[in-house]
Amino acid sequence: MALPSAPFDPAQSIFNGLSVIQLKLSPALTLATGATDTITKTAHGLIVGQGVVFVSGTGFTGLIAGNTYYVVAVPTADTFKVSATVGGVAITGYSAATAGNFQPVLVFEATQLDDDPEQEMKYLARPGMDGVVRNVRAIRTKANDKFTFGLEEVKRLLSIFGGALHGRKVGTCTLWVPDVDDASGKCALKSPVDFDCVVSRDGKMTHGNSDFSKTSIKIESLEGAPLVWTPDANT
Repeated sequence: MALPSAPFDPAQSIFNGLSVIQLKLSPALTLATGATDTITKTAHGLIVGQGVVFVSGTGFTGLIAGNTYYVVAVPTADTFKVSATVGGVAITGYSAATAGNFQPVLVFEATQLDDDPEQEMKYLARPGMDGVVRNVRAIRTKANDKFTFGLEEVKRLLSIFGGALHGRKVGTCTLWVPDVDDASGKCALKSPVDFDCVVSRDGKMTHGNSDFSKTSIKIESLEGAPLVWTPDANT
């Protein structure tokens, strides 16, 4: 089953041992206008095939709030067109559309995942009957879910960081990672949907030496509680 915001079937990504990352980064596109089949928003930064969720607006006939649409044709710096399907026909019929709010969505694969939760502990120690001091209580004083993904499509950095090769972005994220215990190879472990996060590049980028260009991105949860994962057999 394809993700509602993905132009590919994540089951195939999972089967090939890849993780799937969905990012909705801030800021959203606000105060867009529309006429006929063209939406205008200065410096929108969208690319062909990228998904955008239509949030709200007046006069955007053919668009349904909450649905994901895909950028078609080659957008200009300040205008773009969307379709209900990847590479489909542009939706038309906007009539003096105003106050449009759109949330860009990025969906891509990653070749590697390091789940490295950050936590700090403090211990209460007391001497025992033998006089030896031992820990009798442990208190977790700091905790944070943190994930590092290997990335061979380094062009994804441009989409994430608005044309730059590094930076820091806040937004929301949903993750699907392979479940090695699943015999079919198509079951993923799924994170909470749209958990708050901050995204940055992690470490250096390497080129050449008869290999693909490689880098990595770091996704850190900004939620106030541990992320609760669930098996997602639908993928």
